[in-house]
Amino acid sequence: MALLRSLIFLTSTAFCTAIPSSPQTAGSCGCGKPLPAAQSPPGGVSHQTHFAQSDGTARTYLIHVPSNYDVNKAVPLIFSFHGRTKNSSEQEVLSQFSNEEWNPDGIAVYPQGIDNQWQGDPASKGVDDIGFVSDMIAHFKDRYCIDTSRIYAAGKSNGGGFTNVLACDPDLSKQIAAFAPVSGAFYVPGSSSNNCSPQTAQSIPIPCNPGRNPLPILEFHGSADGTIPYSGGPRRNECLPTMPHWVREWSRREGFGLTNKTTSLHGGKVLKYEYGGGQGELGIVSHYLVEGLGHAWPSKTPNDDNSEGTYLDATSIIMNFFTKYTL
Repeated sequence: MALLRSLIFLTSTAFCTAIPSSPQTAGSCGCGKPLPAAQSPPGGVSHQTHFAQSDGTARTYLIHVPSNYDVNKAVPLIFSFHGRTKNSSEQEVLSQFSNEEWNPDGIAVYPQGIDNQWQGDPASKGVDDIGFVSDMIAHFKDRYCIDTSRIYAAGKSNGGGFTNVLACDPDLSKQIAAFAPVSGAFYVPGSSSNNCSPQTAQSIPIPCNPGRNPLPILEFHGSADGTIPYSGGPRRNECLPTMPHWVREWSRREGFGLTNKTTSLHGGKVLKYEYGGGQGELGIVSHYLVEGLGHAWPSKTPNDDNSEGTYLDATSIIMNFFTKYTL
């Protein structure tokens, strides 16, 4: 998508009370307010916006407002977090949440990490990215017509790991309806690469304190990921859990146990694992294993991660997953 670098300086908003937008949605107090001049008319280009956290830290994000945006109709809000060493504009191109064929109605936001990384990475100590997201949510609810029951988070690699950090946060897990890490880097805080044997990676305790249960979470991973291996292990002085262990821990945490439905797709090249409890809960915890895929955002067409494409489009599946869940 085209990028317009608009010099908009914004500060976080502390208070915003949801107001009805329709009988089916929980509209934020930004409903009825006009778009910023640089974003009107909506659609087409994305805007880089300067933003001040409540602690004064200067941040930026890209925002895409869909072409059919109506200031009186509450819409979803989707965050997409870039990987370590990447940036917000690269994440927009990679994740395609600004593509209105897949996301016709939601506002897509691509935040920029300090030093191109996110909280949860071993090198991000002292950075308050959780506070950044909390401040952004408050701002967007105050400035745009947001359906407060349909706020979502996705991310790639370190951005996927940060998506998991948000899911494990007692407060933000109650503000975000569903989560979708891709090739997630799920470093275990406080762990050591010196004590990360294959056996440890299969059983290491994973700290996580979500504020609600059940919590919808969907993850994609390639079997040939050489950056964040499917089998976990030591990396950058900390320990990565195996992906099966990470998924099972989410299922156990939500009270679903280890029983799952496994579906073979694309001639066995993709395995879909769905965990859940009673009627209507199957798939609340879901995981796709893509055979032969490296450290990539799955896409049928070539992208910056994978010059050949693969069997499925993660973004389309993520959007369908998000649509199923509201707060």
